[in-house]
Amino acid sequence: MQINKFLTIIFISVAFAALTNAQSYKVEKTDIFQPNIPDQNKKILLLQDNSDPQRKLILFKTPLAVNTDGSPTSYNPQDPKGETKAINTVCNAIAVYKTSEVNGKSLCSGRYSEAIGVFEKWRDSGYLKVPEGYRISWENVLAKTTDNNGNKVPCIFKSEEYKDYRGFFGSLTARKNDLPLNERGECEAKNQLDALHLPHLVLAGGANPVRAFGAIVGDLVVAFNPKNNQMSFAIIGDTGPANNLGEGSVFMNMTLLGKTTPPKTKKEIYRDYTIGGKGILIAIIPASANYKIQKPFTAENIADRIKQWQQSVGFTTPESFIQMMKSFQSKL
Repeated sequence: MQINKFLTIIFISVAFAALTNAQSYKVEKTDIFQPNIPDQNKKILLLQDNSDPQRKLILFKTPLAVNTDGSPTSYNPQDPKGETKAINTVCNAIAVYKTSEVNGKSLCSGRYSEAIGVFEKWRDSGYLKVPEGYRISWENVLAKTTDNNGNKVPCIFKSEEYKDYRGFFGSLTARKNDLPLNERGECEAKNQLDALHLPHLVLAGGANPVRAFGAIVGDLVVAFNPKNNQMSFAIIGDTGPANNLGEGSVFMNMTLLGKTTPPKTKKEIYRDYTIGGKGILIAIIPASANYKIQKPFTAENIADRIKQWQQSVGFTTPESFIQMMKSFQSKL
């Protein structure tokens, strides 16, 4: 009997020690994400584990816009505004500049109609001639191929395998599934992280505290919605503009909102899948991009990797990790 009591005490002590260790993070550094948009100013915390100074977490709170890249229904050249077929506007896939405006912003920001008009003329030329006085940047988001004359042009789905997406552009993500060339599919669609089926976070471009604290494409992410207690396990799957800290894939936002039906139109996405208000708690695990990596990526193997990491550092359940995140809310 005494032995049983002794073992029970040891078990409780070990469990308590593990819990204490799991929650022994402190703020090592703070910085502010501050692009030229006042309401985007957000505090970023770099947390350090007291038991292992090399173990860090990046924590912040932000609303989430919606990213559709990697999905074969994102962009359609015959529906550049995303009004009838595409779930996004082509202005989120291309940038249109006036050559006379040195260091000017893309016309997609503020001069949308002009940008769409330039795109339509480029499209109607077979993607061979940009209207005089303009230039178009597109290769970061739209998949490319060569036409019959060897010209580099955007890739458009045409095959029987992709008959449901015929006429749509192939779109790219920064993180790939790294499939062999012969398994990537038309427009390399299978090699991308499909935003409709995979939870991923977009890493803001340019120099910012999140990058300075060590976040890179591929790192593991835990997101939590305080409004409804929904969580999402994700990875950093893409990069985006320098002025937006928070942007999640359609699937990630669906999970955080408790939705199970994917959107079918751009209007639906902006109306029902954007997360505003006080925002979402985001924890990025730096240096985790290759932790027990499994490819091609799926929502299931991403979640499995994160749970294994949490347990390896002393979090007995995903909920205990969320509790640690929530304990820093007052500092954000």
